[in-house]
Amino acid sequence: MSNDKSRLSPYTLKLSQQDKKSIKLICAVDSSFRYQYDLFDAAVAWAFDNRDELVAMANPRQGDYSSYYVCEGVDQLKDLEDAWNCNGTRALYTALVNYLKHRSAELKMVSEAVN
Repeated sequence: MSNDKSRLSPYTLKLSQQDKKSIKLICAVDSSFRYQYDLFDAAVAWAFDNRDELVAMANPRQGDYSSYYVCEGVDQLKDLEDAWNCNGTRALYTALVNYLKHRSAELKMVSEAVN
């Protein structure tokens, strides 16, 4: 992943508390994610590879807005916007939520091991 923080692009997303916990858990257990934006880049790359099976989703009504960043995935995110006919925030939300679902089996195993 990139260390060039000058290329970070901010996005404001409304995420559920469960999604925020999942992000923190994945970053804590996966050493390839030094920063949260590394996880967001991975989510965008995964969604880009699976874009034909995914459909753009709207942010939930419940939750708090927070700023998140994408670094290397900005160009792929723009391609997802075009493929799904949506804005960048919706494309990033869709990529992230589906990536978290994709990693849910691993998260459950880690969560059970901690408890």
